[in-house]
Amino acid sequence: MKHEIKNPEPIKYYIVRNNENKIMAYGVVEQNQQMQTGQPIMDTYLNEIDWQNVLLEEGIELEEENIN
Repeated sequence: MKHEIKNPEPIKYYIVRNNENKIMAYGVVEQNQQMQTGQPIMDTYLNEIDWQNVLLEEGIELEEENIN
């Protein structure tokens, strides 16, 4: 199954997982961007803090320079 985000309004944060629920990718898609994945699970977030908290729960700590 293909998941995609195209030119979201407002911006969206995403986490992509494989069938074993392992995080394979994460990031942000801004209004003039798009992304797609062939991974079976994609969660999206409108709130950056919620997105960061899920990543932290999975042991992924973001550096400030990589967020913006």
